[in-house]
Amino acid sequence: MKNLSRHISAAILFVTLLASSLKAQESEDYIYYPPTKGSKDVALMLFGGSEGGLPSYYDTESLTQQGYPCIIVGYFGTKNTPDSLELIPLEYFEEVMLFFTSKPEVKDKKLVLWGGSKGGELALLLASRYPQVRGVIATVPSAVVFQGIGGRVMSSWSYNGESIPFVPYAEYDWSKIVNSQYVEAYEKSLEQSKFVEEAAIEVENINGPILLLTGRSDTMWPSSQMGDMIVRRLKEKDFTYPIDHYAYENAGHTLNDAYMMGGTKEGNRKANIDLALRINEFLESMDSHKEQ
Repeated sequence: MKNLSRHISAAILFVTLLASSLKAQESEDYIYYPPTKGSKDVALMLFGGSEGGLPSYYDTESLTQQGYPCIIVGYFGTKNTPDSLELIPLEYFEEVMLFFTSKPEVKDKKLVLWGGSKGGELALLLASRYPQVRGVIATVPSAVVFQGIGGRVMSSWSYNGESIPFVPYAEYDWSKIVNSQYVEAYEKSLEQSKFVEEAAIEVENINGPILLLTGRSDTMWPSSQMGDMIVRRLKEKDFTYPIDHYAYENAGHTLNDAYMMGGTKEGNRKANIDLALRINEFLESMDSHKEQ
């Protein structure tokens, strides 16, 4: 039986060290982009997914020109981080937050986390544990902490030297998988109710609004189903901040027609156009200049 984690690292488009030994270095593990024009009251911390390294698909030039300071954060596959996505310590991200929020252009701004796929899982998890985070944009995220991606049955994340509860990959016939279509394997993993309950991200603790963007035809994992799980949990927990979930029909994991993982070309194209509008609306709604 082959392990999903051995397959997925090479296929997914997006995204063990002790906390004391994992230290980020600017320009090697994260990159800070100060605003170049104007000033917004929001600062953006950006995460890639299971592809590792420093993601290049965020339009930091446009964001900084609009007045948003940004920091792109690598958490595995960079010089001073692990090679695989296993037991990444959350304290590492706390260190990066401190670096970012100490910048004069960032101090006193609202910190928003933005991540896709495993980066969306990470953004929700961090925001649920760090109250200084004031909002989350999560594209095709998970509602739970899943097993790491590296070949061993262990969590993706750790805290205080301990593994964060996770959903392990269920037994599955890997010979059925073609073209990186892992969605059935993840759906089967989500049937493990005991693990799902323990590994559910406590999104109700997030100290601000949440924007979820998912594809109903996602073939990597069931992002829309998990987005619905997040919304349902928030309603059950009487979450008081705004929560919006845009689940795009005929759109896949990338929400982009340039490289599709599910959906149709037209569905992904429409999703990509609309999500840009939704993200802009979300950020503008958090800008206190607009709130006054």
